[in-house]
Amino acid sequence: MTPTLLTFSHLRRSLLLCALLLGGCASYHPEPLATAPHLAASVQGLRVARSRIALPELAHYAFDPAKPLDATGLAILAVLNNPQLKAERAKLGVARAQAFDAGLLPDPQLGLTRDFPGNSVGATTSAFNLGLSYDIAALITHHAAHRAAQHAATQINLQVLWAEWQTVAQARLLYTQITGNTARLDILEQERALFTQRLQRSQAALAQGNVTRLDVDAQLVPLQALTQTIQQIERQQLGLQAQLHALLGLRAAVPLPLAAPKAEPAPSAAQVDAALAALPHIRPDLMALQAGYAAQEQKVWQAVLGQFPAFNLGFTRARDTAGVNTVGFGVSISLPLFNRNQGVIATQRATRAQLQADYQARLDQADADVRQAQADIALLQQQRQALQAALPALESADAAARQALQQGAMSLLEFINQRTALLDQRLALQANAQQRAEQTLALQLLTGLGPYRQTAATPSFTSKQKS
Repeated sequence: MTPTLLTFSHLRRSLLLCALLLGGCASYHPEPLATAPHLAASVQGLRVARSRIALPELAHYAFDPAKPLDATGLAILAVLNNPQLKAERAKLGVARAQAFDAGLLPDPQLGLTRDFPGNSVGATTSAFNLGLSYDIAALITHHAAHRAAQHAATQINLQVLWAEWQTVAQARLLYTQITGNTARLDILEQERALFTQRLQRSQAALAQGNVTRLDVDAQLVPLQALTQTIQQIERQQLGLQAQLHALLGLRAAVPLPLAAPKAEPAPSAAQVDAALAALPHIRPDLMALQAGYAAQEQKVWQAVLGQFPAFNLGFTRARDTAGVNTVGFGVSISLPLFNRNQGVIATQRATRAQLQADYQARLDQADADVRQAQADIALLQQQRQALQAALPALESADAAARQALQQGAMSLLEFINQRTALLDQRLALQANAQQRAEQTLALQLLTGLGPYRQTAATPSFTSKQKS
């Protein structure tokens, strides 16, 4: 009976071990979805934890949400409160969990069988087989799999940083467009007030019989054109403000006063050339592709290691129905005759070649985008000089036209045409300034200059472990 008692003892120990292992398992807690939008009711209600910002210029900015917001203030709020960025950051938690999972060693396998004899001759006791086995082959590829997952988590982290850069750029672009529209509306409103005042004087002169009806009606055409242009810009302004509120996670009705814009100089040619030379170590999107490529290098290495035959080692403790106890071991190994993991290796190598081509294409496109932005800024600067050079002559002609109209030496239609030319020149100058500001923002994003400077501290990945 001693063997039977030992068997029950082993069984109790096995069950106790299983209970202890299960005691460390995670528990389940449901997480219901939200049933209503989660938008801030005021600017002061937005979170301003600047320590969480990876951009030094933004993190050290003297931010006061009680004052009208400039481009940098909007960028700070956007980075911290943009709903889409919050969703992107959640992906980082998934990547870290996957890296953690890849770092865990595979569990051993425990097996127990028990046989109860019937009316068999010679059977004196029940039989059992207790075995413990481990997949040795999984240890061979474990390090490569873990490294691949770590690089993948780094890639997600850099993708989140690139999303933050783009969110900053979007906030600054919306600020530039909204303040640009405000400046354009100011010019048009001043012009409409001038034409409205002149129309009222003409209507009074018509009542006194000093002008004809045709003279009065002629002033309605430019006034109506100005009103339609103002209405179009106001509708565009509503759309831009809605985009800005959504970017900041604000309710649509929340007032969002903006400070007057300040001209920002474009990066110099020397700064751009230096940034281009270091672009693979500056731009988070390029660094994310490098991390993805490093992860793929590890997957290729893992596939190559997978050529080794699957090897499983186990130890057994058994007893047959005759009461004979045995202790032994078992080894199983696959024979690499047909597969040898060649299909997986070919797939991983092809994927590596694709990622290499994708990275080169992105790097080439980045250089082309930077050069295009530089050319656009240079052209806009030339056009601005031409517009400014022509402005004094138009202003002088407008002053002369006013005097000539009062003296009766110029018709009203000629005066309107002259005034419209001056208005178009002023609007062209304002549009030129806005376009140059937008191209400057784009160039800063493309080169990592301006508010993006010295943010990408993660090292470049240049793994050369090829096979």
